[in-house]
Amino acid sequence: TNFVTNRISKINKHLQRTVGEILLKEADLPLDVLVTVSRVETTPNLRFSDIWLYINPSEKAEEILERLTPQMYDIQGSLNRSLQLRPLPRIRFQYDAGGEYAQSINQKIDELKNQPGV
Repeated sequence: TNFVTNRISKINKHLQRTVGEILLKEADLPLDVLVTVSRVETTPNLRFSDIWLYINPSEKAEEILERLTPQMYDIQGSLNRSLQLRPLPRIRFQYDAGGEYAQSINQKIDELKNQPGV
């Protein structure tokens, strides 16, 4: 099981990075909303991957998830083309309201704001 756990962990990290890039480049999202992939949880049989999204401002979370739903086919297709993996997991978006992650993002934003010349 250690091999399986390690493999799933690597797959989750790869999916987190790849889905993040796809959302950034291809998804039709409003410019005034920050959407990042906070974590990924793939089932041990590789059938499904829950993609947890942090959405700021959080008041837009429902709207963003609704906007992503009709784009799922294209996002899944882009992901499938970038993965050297069988079976290909089907992705499902989940809203991550996690406070720790939000706090770390806000801290980074504050650090950027406080840099001279920004």
